[in-house]
Amino acid sequence: MSIDLSGYWSKVRQTKQGWAHPDDEDLLGREPHTFNLDFPPPAFVGDIENAKIIVLAANGGYSASVTPGEFAAIGAADRYLKRLSFPAEADWQEVAPYYRGINYSELVFSGKAAIVNACAYRSPKISEEPDNRRLIKKLHSAQFTRRWLIEVVLPQMQAGSRVIVGKRHGLWDLPSSIKQSNGFIADPAPVSPHFSVAVWEQLKNV
Repeated sequence: MSIDLSGYWSKVRQTKQGWAHPDDEDLLGREPHTFNLDFPPPAFVGDIENAKIIVLAANGGYSASVTPGEFAAIGAADRYLKRLSFPAEADWQEVAPYYRGINYSELVFSGKAAIVNACAYRSPKISEEPDNRRLIKKLHSAQFTRRWLIEVVLPQMQAGSRVIVGKRHGLWDLPSSIKQSNGFIADPAPVSPHFSVAVWEQLKNV
């Protein structure tokens, strides 16, 4: 099977459970969870095909007061799906306010960095959602995304052509050998949405 992350997520559609990848439809229908599936899931943000910096995040965020507004405009969902299908051609400035507010947003907008979620599905606070964390371990889409990281991005990191920033990387269940490798930068302040000074220091020459 080809490890094409954008191609994989281009298959997202409205299922019986809501917006989801068809591989996850069965699990999302029978396993307990509180993921919000009212909108297309943010599997990644940025040009994952060409970005030199891959930022590992947890899962898509959800706010009852903010998220619906992101999809209120006519065609917003279709444009979102197009960005997932064709990340290299997308205008990534048309994203959630959260991403516009982070201190490395210009890296994402310029195509130099891309954020990838261990789980694409939205929730308010994954650290307080045990059912959701358990389900992530079973989701086929989460397994595919992790496989993409291990089989595609990791060799590129080892070759020096990419850098991985572990922002909120707990859900990725990475072996210690990866976290100790050259090219992997663990942010010492994972709770903050921003890159820490330590991360910026290590990215100076990237």
